[in-house]
Amino acid sequence: MPDGIVTSDAIDLEGVEAFSTYLHETIHWWQHVGSTYGLMMSMTYPAQAHANYDHLKNLLSQVGFKKSVRNIAESMPGGGFGTPSGLASIIINNHFDMDSYRGLTVSPLSAEKIVQSPLFENLGHSYHIAHGNIISLLSSVSDTEFKTIPHPKAWGEAFRELRETKEEGYYYGSPITLYPIGAYEIFEGQARMAQLQYLHFATGELLGMEAAEEGRMFDGVYGKAFSAFLDLTELERPSSLDHPTIALFLLVCDIAINPGSGFPFPLVHFKTFIHDADPGARFVSLSRLARLKCPEVLDKIHDYSRQEYEEVSQKLCDALIEEPPLRVAQEFVRWSETPEFQPLMSEHQAFRYSKANVVVRVLFSHFLSFMLDKMKNPEVFCWPGAWMAGKRVSNIAAELFDRHGALFVDKEDDDGIYPRLVSGRTERDVQEVFDDFYANNVLFDLTHQWITEPGPFRFDYRWLTQQGTNQEIQDFAEQCFQSVYGVRPSAVDLIKSNL
Repeated sequence: MPDGIVTSDAIDLEGVEAFSTYLHETIHWWQHVGSTYGLMMSMTYPAQAHANYDHLKNLLSQVGFKKSVRNIAESMPGGGFGTPSGLASIIINNHFDMDSYRGLTVSPLSAEKIVQSPLFENLGHSYHIAHGNIISLLSSVSDTEFKTIPHPKAWGEAFRELRETKEEGYYYGSPITLYPIGAYEIFEGQARMAQLQYLHFATGELLGMEAAEEGRMFDGVYGKAFSAFLDLTELERPSSLDHPTIALFLLVCDIAINPGSGFPFPLVHFKTFIHDADPGARFVSLSRLARLKCPEVLDKIHDYSRQEYEEVSQKLCDALIEEPPLRVAQEFVRWSETPEFQPLMSEHQAFRYSKANVVVRVLFSHFLSFMLDKMKNPEVFCWPGAWMAGKRVSNIAAELFDRHGALFVDKEDDDGIYPRLVSGRTERDVQEVFDDFYANNVLFDLTHQWITEPGPFRFDYRWLTQQGTNQEIQDFAEQCFQSVYGVRPSAVDLIKSNL
């Protein structure tokens, strides 16, 4: 297929269908690197390793290299901070809090197991710990003195008061309110609907809602968010993919995954923090408020224009009492222009990153770059299917699609992952970032295994490369781990669980 946006006048129907899938998967990249929730969720993995690094090193010096940390806590007498069992408990709790934040916000399907764990404190605690650690991690590669980023240390007293006054969601044993969908359902619903709109416009509107339903394109998770949206807004299922209902659904998805409370704006309304930060809660509220508070938006979007995006998102966010997504993007653009952020943005521009916390640097800088382009053309990112096919196709859409394509891709003939070459970046620089990025991800995974999993380390990284032997892949993984912790995973002392 040719580079850039592909339309039906350049390739056949099979090619159009293939490009629609490529668009679908690119939107998943955008969701992770171009939304505030997506960035937060992606940062939970490096934050888990970063928040526990000093504790893990102290544990190593006190008891040696033993696995798992969970089994250390179970096998040793209880003790306070600084003792082996006390350190192990801190490590486990830090790790679990971010696991629970990720699990509870991604999908309600994972909620039951999480909330029934003896490690689970409450929703507010998990969200607070996750956001605090992630924001601190982001500041470590940009605004180290918190001159621009609101400091999460200021939240402690307010959350303590909510716990002591038994505010629902903020104390141990509190009732837990869960929503019918989470970020997973929103992500897949958003990507599938944009894909279908692209197919609709790229085929001269031959592919419509009826064909999509007959093709079972809304089955399972792909249609769950849209069905919930129709129920909550009390709207009829549209007969066309080019319809105000479809446009509004995609805008609600956009707003739902872009909260601004605590990041980038100072956290003010602590009592509603759980709801304000949770994509599923936001999606449900926005859908319901569209009907109850601003029904004029239900049939407002026809042209997929910036003006419609701005007007409708403002009305919905006024009803939600939240900052609209363009205001959120504008604040991040302001951040990126401050002296504190200039070194990070210069790394992004040159595509040459410092080795320290390289995953955080890569994702955060791309996020800020995405926000700059979203400020200029929010309509393209909200309704990409409508802007990448048919009468609206433009050079601007093509440039944005190329600039914000996934950094790393797979190939048709094997299961490995490879860097994507982009104009303006040398092959050497792209390969170096790729190597550093995935070396860090291997480290995150091995750290997760060390803390939570009994038995020997697993080195299941064949997905990373199709080259080399299994032993060579293991040697690479062990070197990544040893460079940080000073020990090789194969030398670990395994502890049996008491349970």
